[in-house]
Amino acid sequence: MRIITDPREPLGFRTSAGIGNFDGLHLGHKKIIDAVKRRAEESSVPSCAVTFDPHPLKILSEKEISLIYPLEERFRLLEASGIDVVVCISFTESLSKLSAGHFVRDVLRGLIGIKHVVVGPGFVFGHRRGGNADLLRSMGGPLGFDAVVTGPARVDGMLVSSSLIRDRLGRGQVSESNRFFGYDYYVRGRVVEGEKRGRKLGFPTINMDTDWEFLPKPGVYATYVELPDGFHGSITNIGVRPTFGENRLTVETHVFDFDDDLYGKDIRVNFVARIRDEKRFASVDELVRRIGLDILDVKRVLDSRA
Repeated sequence: MRIITDPREPLGFRTSAGIGNFDGLHLGHKKIIDAVKRRAEESSVPSCAVTFDPHPLKILSEKEISLIYPLEERFRLLEASGIDVVVCISFTESLSKLSAGHFVRDVLRGLIGIKHVVVGPGFVFGHRRGGNADLLRSMGGPLGFDAVVTGPARVDGMLVSSSLIRDRLGRGQVSESNRFFGYDYYVRGRVVEGEKRGRKLGFPTINMDTDWEFLPKPGVYATYVELPDGFHGSITNIGVRPTFGENRLTVETHVFDFDDDLYGKDIRVNFVARIRDEKRFASVDELVRRIGLDILDVKRVLDSRA
């Protein structure tokens, strides 16, 4: 997959392009990508995803927003989806002041060379959100492209969106979030050296250093880890280890039936279900007993998916 950042000259070829932030690449995004690829194949042009960095809300909104996945991970997901080209546009205050018409004419048609453009329902763009699907359609004829609006993706009547997923993950509802993604939510990071308390307790853990802006609600989760020899069931704690009086947020994973050295390795932890809240235990012995029960719960959850 080719990644083009802030094109200054026309790409030199026509594209079938979808526009979005693609944070999380959920079922709604999949409908856009599928439509983009279908039209690209019909017209024998490359499929393209047009996205922005930073997320427009980081510039336009007074509220802090943490993205589900970092930009590089979104690129990785787009490549796995079969997209040929990603055009990543730097979102700045000056870009936010560009009229919708100028964005279509100068960027989408002039630089990216759209032959087809695909957007999701409710898509708006341009200064003061002045552009929408109707504008794309009205400009398409004179500029030589067509505009397609995908239908909404719904799960149990709920409209799938990145904001909905962030809300559910923030509540720890990873199993519900996974239904909106269409795959298991995950966190990537590098294994770093920890306090080695888990090994002393009989449950050695790997500690993850991650650049993910957003993590699920602290607690204990049923997870599995992708390692060189395959998938391994695991139990993951996101939290501050209150039994030991700490307050730094950590991601710790105990991998079942695995005891090799992973220090310095990049791993991916996939989240399946939340088991319980993080809590402070009166003694280390009480903590060890509870971890044993948690592991039984996690194995039951994972076995039910086998």
